[in-house]
Amino acid sequence: MEQVKITGQNIDQVVNMVYLDKKEFYDELFGKNAVRYIKEAFDDDIPPFIKSNTVILQEREEIKGVLLYGDKSVFRRGYQKWFKVLGLKIFPVGSKMIYIIERLLIDFSVDDLYIVSLYGETKEFLLYNFIKSNRYKKIIADTSDEKLFKSFGFSEVKSAHPKLKRFEKFCDYEDLSGIGWDTHPLVKGRKLIIGGIEIDSELGLSGHSDADVLTHAIIDSLVGMIYKKDIGVLFPENEENKGRKSLEMLQFVINDMNKKGYFTSSIDCVVISPIRLREYREQIIASLESVLRCPVSVKFKSGNNVYPESDMKGVTAMCISNINRI
Repeated sequence: MEQVKITGQNIDQVVNMVYLDKKEFYDELFGKNAVRYIKEAFDDDIPPFIKSNTVILQEREEIKGVLLYGDKSVFRRGYQKWFKVLGLKIFPVGSKMIYIIERLLIDFSVDDLYIVSLYGETKEFLLYNFIKSNRYKKIIADTSDEKLFKSFGFSEVKSAHPKLKRFEKFCDYEDLSGIGWDTHPLVKGRKLIIGGIEIDSELGLSGHSDADVLTHAIIDSLVGMIYKKDIGVLFPENEENKGRKSLEMLQFVINDMNKKGYFTSSIDCVVISPIRLREYREQIIASLESVLRCPVSVKFKSGNNVYPESDMKGVTAMCISNINRI
């Protein structure tokens, strides 16, 4: 997944997602040609549909999430361009837009940011990244997605439109850390999976799932801090989890914790293994970072003939996960 800009290839996807975020509102404001009007506004950078203020996450050719924002200057000028798009329809539409903008600017300082649109599979991650990476005093949003903004600690204030609810939040987030540890015995007849990557080995790790000891340690570090539980409570040894890929379990945890306003900011791991893993380091890191969406560090230790792992008894993984709570 990568962050991209609006191009001729993806603009239709972006416009459609911006429209779907507030479909009922845009249908009332613009009528049946809402999508066309939004597209023309993006083409000419008519406020608030500014291409440079659009954050897009794309996987291959598919847009996974869109966030469109504006500062106070965006809502102060440039609206004369709407005459070109709307023609005579500017008068009924313009009166509604002016009312909403006036209501917005009443409590909108130069240090605040306004979210025009937030939509897609990765909307939680986009909102988290937006909050963490921008310097501002307050974020304001008019939205129909009440659950999302409340889970991120936004407060509801008086709305400017009956089809939308207004939320705001001052800049703040909390740093948390969790520790994880796991050990699995080495046996014949099993694959050796570390960080979602299959290792070339005559021995594998014994366990109910795929026994990915590193991924299990990471999961434990997250669920302990966020849910006050361990991995066995969330993924018991039942038929559903038999042979299950641990990377899928990690993805489930990440999706759920993101919806609750928790996001990994960095993961630091140590693996004690009698089997040399150094040549797999980059693959393991890439595998884990694709799910965690944060920097991951992995170090490999042999045990120096001190720990049981040195006698081919098993593999142990430990990690510290740093988490931001929005």
